[in-house]
Amino acid sequence: ITDKIRCRFPQFANRCKTLINGVDVDVFESSHRHLVSGKDNVKQLLFVGRVSPEKGIHVLLDAFQLVVKRYPKVHLTIVGAHESLPVAFLAGLSDDVLTRKLEQFHNVDYMSYLNRKLSPELSNHVTFTGSVSHRLIKDYYQIADVVVLPSICNEPCALPLFEAMAASVPVVASNGGGTPEIIVDRKNGLLVERGDAPALAEAILSLISDEAL
Repeated sequence: ITDKIRCRFPQFANRCKTLINGVDVDVFESSHRHLVSGKDNVKQLLFVGRVSPEKGIHVLLDAFQLVVKRYPKVHLTIVGAHESLPVAFLAGLSDDVLTRKLEQFHNVDYMSYLNRKLSPELSNHVTFTGSVSHRLIKDYYQIADVVVLPSICNEPCALPLFEAMAASVPVVASNGGGTPEIIVDRKNGLLVERGDAPALAEAILSLISDEAL
């Protein structure tokens, strides 16, 4: 965002500063991680955010289907309100090719679309919580093994990345927008190309199958 403003208004470039989001580490940091997780050694994947097309949950479900085939003892929890932004607001105002492809969800009930992706077998591995109070969000991070942010849009500065790192949970995220300024691939997370479900699945599998990593 800062770079685009500098390019569009060069006369004001020296006034532009980027302020990175942050979280209260004390809220998310805990010595009690996994005390209530690890039931039957099931790996816990977590998505936190609005259930909306630009967040790429449809891509996550495609990837998760591949994950379950190779690693059945895994569960995905999707935490967030079922509130889709108007597709025209995103695709219509964007010059990004992948974001413009979200026009396919115009006049589509996104939650119904996601449910149709879930086979009876896969649905046993997925939980949609709906909206959760922010003071309770930390509890989900505490039991997570991996946090996934599969956004299609170019996320400017996604708060779940900071929350996950504060809670000492590894991250798999889409390589777009401001995310590469926050996540350095294979240093504090894994980055994959936006919209690439097989690559997303491989990144998730590499973490849940390798405790040292």
